[in-house]
Amino acid sequence: MSNSLTIERRNKLAQILIAEGSVKVGKLAEIFGVSTETIRKDLIYLDRKGIATKGHGGAIASGSILTIEQPLARKNTENLDIKNKIAQVASQLIPEKGVVILDTGSTIQCVANTLVMKSKLTIISNAINIVQPLAGTDNDIYLVGGKIHSNSLAMVGLWGVNVFESLNADIVFLGTDGLRGRHGPCTASYEEAEIKRAMVKCATIKVVVSDSTKFSSSGLFQFCNWSDIDYFITDSAIPENEFKDLESLTEVIVVD
Repeated sequence: MSNSLTIERRNKLAQILIAEGSVKVGKLAEIFGVSTETIRKDLIYLDRKGIATKGHGGAIASGSILTIEQPLARKNTENLDIKNKIAQVASQLIPEKGVVILDTGSTIQCVANTLVMKSKLTIISNAINIVQPLAGTDNDIYLVGGKIHSNSLAMVGLWGVNVFESLNADIVFLGTDGLRGRHGPCTASYEEAEIKRAMVKCATIKVVVSDSTKFSSSGLFQFCNWSDIDYFITDSAIPENEFKDLESLTEVIVVD
């Protein structure tokens, strides 16, 4: 029991570090209700994993994570608590030693952050910022190439489509843009829609993760139908009419 609590605490600590860029020992001790010595041991462990660089009184995210992750973390701070809760639930769907595909987007980034303390997974993504925090973990990490889409740091194009069409994955986690009035998850980019369609086809379990604010707008390109999706994970502010429509098409998991 103690070991599992330690793993859970270190996982959450790593997520905080990746999102904020730096942490203080005293503040973390308050957050987790443990001694400062326990937090110091956690930071030493994360330092050895290449996730943190320990310093006096705290730690910063390791250089490679900080330079790429932080600009996007600052950009995607809206509803971060909700997105982290969604990510925690999503990560529980991953099978042991599974092959996992990660799409792009701020909620997917939160899902990726939950995997830094996991091991023996095969993780594949077409987004630079998604795989960056996972470098150096006890997982096999693959970045699918293509043309860089500057807004999302995702790789797009036929090269990536062909790669995903050739794969056989256990589970895929997909992000989405506006959902209002649509019959499935969407994206603002046609090139990203092509990649997402290929991801959907190659995975056994398809999961869409999104906070409820996505129901306030309508996306441009729908990349699959809700009936193609096994799970939709969102928060409790989802409009009631949207929830009723969705639960007849896919399994909706709501986090508080």
